[in-house]
Amino acid sequence: MRLITCVMLTGLCCFFWFNLTVLLASTPDDWFIEPSIYHQIEYPDNVQFNLTGFSNEDLLEVRLKYSYGNSKIISYKYIDPPSKGEIRSEVTLNTSGPNYIPAGTQITYFFDLTSVKGKKYQSPQIKFHYLDPSIKWKSTELNHLTLIWHDRNESDINSVIEDVNKSNLRFTKLLDIPNPRPVTGVILNNRKEADEAFPKISAAASREDLYGGFAFSNYDTFIVTGLSKDGIVHESTHLLLDQSLKSPTTRLPAWLNEGIAMYFESNHQPTGEVLQAYSSGQLFDIRYMDTVPGRPSEVRLFYLISESFVAYLFSEYGENKIKHLIKNLDSGIPIEDAFFTTYNVNLQKTQSDWLDSISNRFENKLNVDIGSFGTSLILSVAFLLGLLFSGIGWLRYKVNTNDSDDHLRPDEYEEGYWDRK
Repeated sequence: MRLITCVMLTGLCCFFWFNLTVLLASTPDDWFIEPSIYHQIEYPDNVQFNLTGFSNEDLLEVRLKYSYGNSKIISYKYIDPPSKGEIRSEVTLNTSGPNYIPAGTQITYFFDLTSVKGKKYQSPQIKFHYLDPSIKWKSTELNHLTLIWHDRNESDINSVIEDVNKSNLRFTKLLDIPNPRPVTGVILNNRKEADEAFPKISAAASREDLYGGFAFSNYDTFIVTGLSKDGIVHESTHLLLDQSLKSPTTRLPAWLNEGIAMYFESNHQPTGEVLQAYSSGQLFDIRYMDTVPGRPSEVRLFYLISESFVAYLFSEYGENKIKHLIKNLDSGIPIEDAFFTTYNVNLQKTQSDWLDSISNRFENKLNVDIGSFGTSLILSVAFLLGLLFSGIGWLRYKVNTNDSDDHLRPDEYEEGYWDRK
């Protein structure tokens, strides 16, 4: 089912599940008469923008101008200018494949016309959210956050958005963001909806349902499957973290980006799983975790390590140090130098201290009662083996195979969070 939204000259906008037909007022000098504009969503493939009216003059140029989210960057598409008389112009904006636009993105658009005599006409700006028009969506707003959802209990939505706002408020205070830009999140109800809404990543990631959500900083939008408070906190934290960065070229290392997002979830620092990875020698080297590994089997471990290490930084050095680390990175300082400037110790030494803390927990979990010497020997051997296998794990991480079916696209590495089942 395809539904159309038309917008009045006053600039009032409405969600596209209403079917309206509204004519716009004529231009002051009546050279372009009875203009009407509307858009039609062909989800998830494209959006069609339409302009109709009657022109008393030949047209030199017709353009559709549009922008996404809160961006001030205006893009445009040209339309072949028709002759004078009845005007029916249509332009298509592709929203899938290489032109992917996430569900929930706010699109603002208008038409700009110029006659051969130099007369101008600009339509009013129209705003709408790009969503599947076959679904009756609802929205709930609290402070900076808007959740778009359907077929759920409103009280559950209200409870979740309040909890997420509390987490976001704590994070914005930490990073000194007094007035965060509006953030929109779309709640998908099942995997079928996610398959249509999610960006197309690797076959392996899709097959394993690796990701439960994605955040898109260019659109101030995130999408998640299910009403998971942790998932919504995670993705909104990504967007707020990006808002705190002043330089558009700053790219935080993935372990820091994902580690912070996971730390602000309710159940952070998964000690048991990290200890298990440590004991089996599967830990990666933080210094080489600038991007998420390609293999889905290693992505989950990457997230666990990132979460544990960032939690260690928070615990040992406090929240302000994290803020200073982010600011140093945002100023263009390389990660190794930024880390030393912030903590007065290098990243390798800090990682060693973190591993020692894991080693202590690992040793405390061993209940070997065969005498102090035997116990010490076993623990020492276990620790050395752990370090050995950790190195092997790092080498395996660095020399990933090039099997494209088992790799995620590089531009998606820092977008998603894995869905803990």
